[in-house]
Parts: sequence; structure tokens; C-alpha cells
Amino acid sequence: MRIGEVAALAGVSTRTVRHYHHIGLLPEPRRRGNGYRSYDLRDLVLLLRARRLTELGLGLDEVRDALADDSGVELAEILAELDADLAAQQHRLQVQRDRIAAVLAAGGETRSPELVAALKELTAVLGPDHPGLEREKLIAEHVDATTPDHAPYVWAVYRKMLADSELRERIVEVNRRFEQLADLASTDPAVDDLARDAGSYGQAIKSFLPPELGEEAGDPAAARRLLATVTAGMAPAQARCLTLMFEYWQAGA
Repeated sequence: MRIGEVAALAGVSTRTVRHYHHIGLLPEPRRRGNGYRSYDLRDLVLLLRARRLTELGLGLDEVRDALADDSGVELAEILAELDADLAAQQHRLQVQRDRIAAVLAAGGETRSPELVAALKELTAVLGPDHPGLEREKLIAEHVDATTPDHAPYVWAVYRKMLADSELRERIVEVNRRFEQLADLASTDPAVDDLARDAGSYGQAIKSFLPPELGEEAGDPAAARRLLATVTAGMAPAQARCLTLMFEYWQAGA
């Protein structure tokens, strides 16, 4: 068979066959006296296998390795890894579809039901006219959007904290003192005092976190990204106070 014939039988283009030869995926067939390639049944079988493997999602390097492995052991390992990747993709797609369904069922509300409930509780605790309420809402929505898998747990914990009378009073007091920092210099002693006081019950807050959150709930890198987002545009004293609070909480103060 000539290249056009074997390509047609395998359902690929002659350009694909030439490329497979060029990268070493398919061995060069014998050539006739006139220089044209001459393909036989073995070449067709290899080409059909190559097409099948690419359709399964293998990269060309993986296909080349699989075709060179007569025992099929390497191919089985490659396909097992590919199957695991596809299963993970399928799970991510299902999660995404579930979120879309939830938004549609909520009439277009993109925030999680847990966040909506938590914000309602926070508004009731701080009061609708509290100067820091809008900032707290923005922070909460940022967390809700960036950690959708963990958000339901986070807001359940948040509401539980607000239901604790002692913690609720401390949250209100911290917010009141934090607003007062807006007109102070970043080096004012009040910044360090508030950061220490807030940091002192950071472990109490952490104790509310359920085991479902795992290690990611305390991911320092994620916390730093959130910190950078939250402090952008803040008064210098408030930004420094939040940074110190984060350091105290990470240190386990």
C-alpha cells in the first residue's frame, strides 16, 4: 500500500502519517525501487492503534512509548493515569453543574445560602449602620467566591461564633476599635494593642473549625492572598493591624 491508501484505511491524513514518521511514533516502512514508501498490514495495525490511543486522550509521546512496549504494561499504567485524570475532570464538571443548578434554583443569587445567612446574622450583631459592615461583607464574599468547596463549613462556623455571646461581644469590640484606627498613624501603640488582643483569641476561633476543612483551612499562602486583597486601599494603621493579627494567629498567640 502507498501512503494515501494506508492513511485512508486508518481514517487519518497523509500529513498525519508523515508527522508520525518524523517524530518516531511510527517506524519508516520499506521503500520501493522508485523511492515511494510501501506499507503492509503491520504498518496499518500500528497506525490504527496510534489513532485509537490519541482518541483516548494520550499525548503523542505517550502513544510512541505505548506502541514500543510490546508487553502492554506501560500502556496499562498510562491508561490508568488517564482514567484517573478523566474521573477528576468529570467530578469537577459535576461540581460546577451543581453550583449552576443551585444559583438557578435561588433565582440568580450567586452567593452561597450559608453566606447569605451569615451576613444576615452579622448585620444583626453589628447593626446596619456600622461603618465596617460593608468591608466585612466584601471580605466574606471574597472568601465565598475563592473557596466555594469550603464556604459552607466556613459560614456555619461563622454563625456559630456569632451565636457565642462572649465571642460575639469581642467581635463587636474589635470592630469598634478597628474603625478608630483609620485616623491614627500606623506606628500608634493602639495598632499593636488591638492586634495582640484580637490575636489572643485567634485559637478560640480556630477551635470552631470542623475536621472536614482539613489542612487547607489554615493554608498560610491562601490567608496571605486574602490579607493582601483585604488590606488594599485600607488606612495604613488598619492594614498594619490586620497584618499583625494574621501573624499572631499564625504563631498561635
